Amino acid sequence: MRRLVLALALLFATHAACAQETVFYKCTDAKGNVSMQNGVPCAAGMKQEVRRIGEVKTVPVPAKKPVVMEAPEEKPAYGEFVMVRGPAMKRAPAPEAAALPAPPALFQCRTWENKDYLGETDSPEPTCARLEVVGIDGSAALGMGSACEMKYDTCTAIPAEQLCASWYRHLDDAEFKLKYAGNDNRRDRQFAFDTINKKIKASNCSTVAPAEDPAKP
Repeated sequence: MRRLVLALALLFATHAACAQETVFYKCTDAKGNVSMQNGVPCAAGMKQEVRRIGEVKTVPVPAKKPVVMEAPEEKPAYGEFVMVRGPAMKRAPAPEAAALPAPPALFQCRTWENKDYLGETDSPEPTCARLEVVGIDGSAALGMGSACEMKYDTCTAIPAEQLCASWYRHLDDAEFKLKYAGNDNRRDRQFAFDTINKKIKASNCSTVAPAEDPAKP
């Protein structure tokens, strides 16, 4: 009985050792090409070298993380303006400017081409829209002269409670035009910016305290 138990123990130990063993075969063909095979003997006619090693521990392949699909950025439609910088800091009138007079009137205007702008008059000068001159046969005739049609902008007065915000925006527009001015129009755009800035500072929309009049005691 003791011999039977010992024989079974040796059998299980041998089986366990074999189960953990890994065999690699190094195969060399007639042309000297070498290949490695795991657990598969070399083909007939090839030089075979055998290497036995212990159990090769494998690392499980990490689970793939789910791919988070970001929503594609919406491209602006053709001809659309895109903001390339953040909005300017929100401005507000200085408390010391409350005693100053209200700013001049400002108007929201629209051209005949449906372009909006801020203007300081409700009746801006009309625009001469060029007309195409054609010959008797209906084709464009060179040297036949030119003509235009007078187009008028429509303007609406901005309410008093929105005047300060509109004047700030008017100043921002002038600053933008000044920033991209050329040598031929820089002086005019600088004058326009300075004029708007002075009107704001002389009104109760001024963001800074008014300067004290040195003539006053």
